[in-house]
Amino acid sequence: MMNRRTFLAAVVSAAMLTGCAVGPDYNRPYVPVPKDYRHVRGEETDVNLLKARWWTEYHDPNLDFFVSKAIANNRTLQQTMANVERAAAALTTARANLFPQLNYSGDLGKSKASLNTPTGAAMGDKPIKSYEVLATASWEIDLWGKIRRQTESAQASLRATEAAHRAAISSVIGSVISTYLSILMTEEQYKIAEETAESYHKTYQLFLLRFNHGNVSEMEVAQAWSQWESAMVQIPQIRQNRTELKNSLSILTGVPVEDFPKPKALDELDVPDVVAGIPSQLLEERPDVIQAEEQLKAANADIGAAKALYFPSISLSGGLGFSSDQLRELFKGPSKVWQYAGNISGPIFHWGAVTAGVRSAEAQQKALLAAYQLAVSTAFADVDNALSRRQNVIEELRSKRSLVMSLEDYSRLANAQYQGGYTGYFTVLQAEQSLLPQQISLAEVKSRALNSVAQIYQALGGGWIDQALIEEQQAIREIEEAEKLKKQSPAANQAEPAPKPVDGEPVKLDTAKQQ
Repeated sequence: MMNRRTFLAAVVSAAMLTGCAVGPDYNRPYVPVPKDYRHVRGEETDVNLLKARWWTEYHDPNLDFFVSKAIANNRTLQQTMANVERAAAALTTARANLFPQLNYSGDLGKSKASLNTPTGAAMGDKPIKSYEVLATASWEIDLWGKIRRQTESAQASLRATEAAHRAAISSVIGSVISTYLSILMTEEQYKIAEETAESYHKTYQLFLLRFNHGNVSEMEVAQAWSQWESAMVQIPQIRQNRTELKNSLSILTGVPVEDFPKPKALDELDVPDVVAGIPSQLLEERPDVIQAEEQLKAANADIGAAKALYFPSISLSGGLGFSSDQLRELFKGPSKVWQYAGNISGPIFHWGAVTAGVRSAEAQQKALLAAYQLAVSTAFADVDNALSRRQNVIEELRSKRSLVMSLEDYSRLANAQYQGGYTGYFTVLQAEQSLLPQQISLAEVKSRALNSVAQIYQALGGGWIDQALIEEQQAIREIEEAEKLKKQSPAANQAEPAPKPVDGEPVKLDTAKQQ
């Protein structure tokens, strides 16, 4: 009884000593934060916009549709979500080592000992039977904090993986918006190129007719022909760009190209409000910065886990059960067995392996410290670049519109002078050939101006990513419910047999049911 009390006292004492943990505790490194962004106007301060589904402010239901489909179907997001689930399981595994491990075992056997041994001689030819049922427990006392540091590392790794998933959501939504706006750009460019080519072709046909009647020279016909061809050569490349962009959007969203809704024109979209946010909030809102800091926390905890290997490991174990050579006697009082034990083990000489492990963990922490500092610097640079890009593209768009308007006036006046006989067709050709590439370029600048807002929100991060996460979780639940319904009613998923023709009559389909 005294031995049992001494053992229990040792257990309690050891448990009370597990409050300390070797290795450094984490403190966020100091990184200088600017007071304000350089390229931001005073009115752009409504940080509540960072928590909203800001892409709906384009007021384009098609874009909202594609973003929702990407959140539900994107393969990259499915991969990063699986990584989160794996990291969560790793945390559970690490945390489980903090608590006693309970197990059970059962054993039955039959054997015959050699007659040339004392046991065999005593038993004769009679076989030996054994039955045993045991419940065992084991516990490694975390006296030096090794397991707690490992758990701390796993928890930080989980948060880093969650941040990586949020970063993936931000990237996917940004890619969907950018690709969609580029598709609208190619649609506008294609329309401009086709209409211009059709107009030039009519001019060429008119010149050919006038040449046949001797009213214009062959050179003017050739000029009209070259003008038409210069417009036609733009069309295949624009068409190819549109095809590639649509395929990219299909991959991002999981929506087949043939199911794409009819797109709006670029000029029909509204421009969402721009928000700059507060510089200090960037460290709390941007996923890649959060990920870098959590990875640094994990590396910091790994140093403690590595240093704990310098110290002895203490574990306790015990067992309680029944053992008998007769099955009917197994669970009776005399068959009861028990045992308990303590174990201590520690390093003496490992040829520098433990020290090398500590140095490796410290080197990893230094590398991730530099990575965190780089992530912070990059984040501020990204925001500043995005805000600057927004201002400059607005100025570029204003200048580009003015340029196109002036070239349209130039083309109109050149045509009027040519019709009046005051100038040759070369002047008209020069004006119109200058106009077409600028019209096509204007569509590209419009797209960049609309996309510059998305780049600002993507650079800032914010609560809008959490809104997308909520939408993602809802989509996952809907998919899981649909899968359950399929398993519960397999007969409903079977395709109905096609109707067979009777007496050679054509098959009549139930169009109402199909619709």
